[in-house]
Amino acid sequence: MRILFVSPFLPYPPVAGGHRQIWSWLRRLAREHEVAFVGFFEREQEAAGAAEIEGLCAETRVRLRQPTPHAYNSFAQMPQPAAEFFSGDLAKDVAAVARDFRPEVVQFLASNMAQYQRWVGNVPWVATALDIAFVAHRRAIAAGRGPERLRARCEWLRMLRYEAAAFRRADHVIAMSEHDAAIIASVARHGRVTAVPPGVDGEELEPQERDPLPGSVLYVGHMEHYPNLDGLLYLYRNIWPHIRHGYPRTKLTVAGGGAREELRREAPETLARMERDASVEVAAFVADLRELMRRTAVMAAPMRLGSGVRNKVIEAMAAGLPVVTTRLGAEGLRAAHEREVLIADGPRELAHQVVRLLKDAELRERLAEAGRELVARDHNNDRLAKRLEHTLARAAGARA
Repeated sequence: MRILFVSPFLPYPPVAGGHRQIWSWLRRLAREHEVAFVGFFEREQEAAGAAEIEGLCAETRVRLRQPTPHAYNSFAQMPQPAAEFFSGDLAKDVAAVARDFRPEVVQFLASNMAQYQRWVGNVPWVATALDIAFVAHRRAIAAGRGPERLRARCEWLRMLRYEAAAFRRADHVIAMSEHDAAIIASVARHGRVTAVPPGVDGEELEPQERDPLPGSVLYVGHMEHYPNLDGLLYLYRNIWPHIRHGYPRTKLTVAGGGAREELRREAPETLARMERDASVEVAAFVADLRELMRRTAVMAAPMRLGSGVRNKVIEAMAAGLPVVTTRLGAEGLRAAHEREVLIADGPRELAHQVVRLLKDAELRERLAEAGRELVARDHNNDRLAKRLEHTLARAAGARA
């Protein structure tokens, strides 16, 4: 099978959940199929990652993403997340690769890239919902005030119209969970939707000896994705004081690309407080996240915005790191409160669950064991890649 991937970013290096997911798919499918890749990169220094992709692909074309050539405003029909990812040059690349590579199926690796479908001709295509953007926009409405809330509502309606149309036109849609698949099927008005959840590699499922520092709490997130930054601000401003009251000797480590840069841009006063706070370490990007998880007692994931499955929660459970999260943070996972994770939604309730875990080694061990079992059952990358392969083959054969 000849597969063309069209991506909003370079998946290598795999620095965030979506990057790791796409990199895993690309590596596995390239073993048995011919693959081609067209996509954006965000910064000049990221271009080096294209060499790793070229090593897997029959053809690779990447471009630095520039500001959209057509002006975006609040009255535009195209939603901003899609408009920001349109490029006439990338459209030409997609058309050229579709003509020369002759793919049997095209997978658009995010809904905002489905706008390039018109440049692949009559080739069957699959839309991928790494998250459901209109759901994330709907949740953002409540966080806004005044004119900001009105803009959020307009953007939600535009995104709903755009994504629903893309999902309806697609030969198939890939969702990240059965929960997301049901939402997509309801707006697509067809059943051509398959859940292919985020996963971890087999070696990450092997139990490892843990050596957590007493009182250690970890927050993980690629901070250029605003829901991750919001979760960190919520944790530090609203939850951390209660955790410190219940467990004074606790220490928070923040790991995630762009942490300082995004905090400096969005919340400079909070960053200054964190840098003065001896109970907090802003570690930013950490190359060996699994080793950091091994040395941590609890992961906090107090997510309030966004949609989709949280890779950080899956990776923590695979590493045997107990997780405290919100209902939104556990969305799409077959994890239950008190069984694989602890779930709460208010600042005091979240703090209580974190402190409870810090003080109870037996509870940490029980949750860790159940979490690893869940990941081994539902999130093994080798099995999930096979599911993706079968889905792409079905889409390719649908028009045969």
